[in-house]
Amino acid sequence: MLNQTNAQPIAGGTDLLVQARTNRNRLQAFVRIDHLTELKTLEFSKNELTIGAGVTFTEYLEKASQFLLPLTEAIVLIASPSIRNTATFGGNIVNASPAADILPIFYALDAILTLESMRGVRQIPVSEFVTGAKKTSIRPDELLTAIRLNIPQNYKYVYRKIGPRKALSLSKVSFVGFYLPDTREIRLAYGSVGPTVIRAYEAEQLFREGRIPAIPDCIERAVKPITDQRSTAEYRRYLCRALTQVFLSRYIKNF
Repeated sequence: MLNQTNAQPIAGGTDLLVQARTNRNRLQAFVRIDHLTELKTLEFSKNELTIGAGVTFTEYLEKASQFLLPLTEAIVLIASPSIRNTATFGGNIVNASPAADILPIFYALDAILTLESMRGVRQIPVSEFVTGAKKTSIRPDELLTAIRLNIPQNYKYVYRKIGPRKALSLSKVSFVGFYLPDTREIRLAYGSVGPTVIRAYEAEQLFREGRIPAIPDCIERAVKPITDQRSTAEYRRYLCRALTQVFLSRYIKNF
């Protein structure tokens, strides 16, 4: 039915007015799904967190804030309480904004998305699902139903959102760095500095090889910022380097 009518599933709809200003043709018909209890899953077991696509940010804060502290920190900084009361994880992911504050965390933890349709179920990494700014690989008859995260043991992290003010703002740069002392590895992800979130795989490999001083330069090459109304490309690139250095200085000896 969705494929025939071009109807769009909607739960929170917090970005509808923005879409209406930029692309009226995209807004045709909607199917409300915010009442579906099947999309409200919140489960944690054996260091695995599953979040239903219909879970709002407020519901996460109320029921699961202790499970993944970087995600909790990011959600607290998202918009206003009224927006968090209605905005859902699924909507935030499918919207595929490069400035989405939760996406760097999902990239760093290799989140797996569950997509369902009448044809069956498929699972796909978030890095393959988001294909560009406001673009995804979701099929016309599919619905994003859940997000699964494997939470590393004994992790340490730095999360930062840099915006024009402390609240109610889109980020100039968002950053998350994980340090996993048990396996001696790092994971680095950056938002608002490319058409999609950038996971710094090359820099992570440099860390594994012990070439830690080369990481900040590697990050400057990896990010692809633009100049827009919120910031310049040059400043965004500087922030990415500086945030990386803050992270490395905090957890890595002799950096």
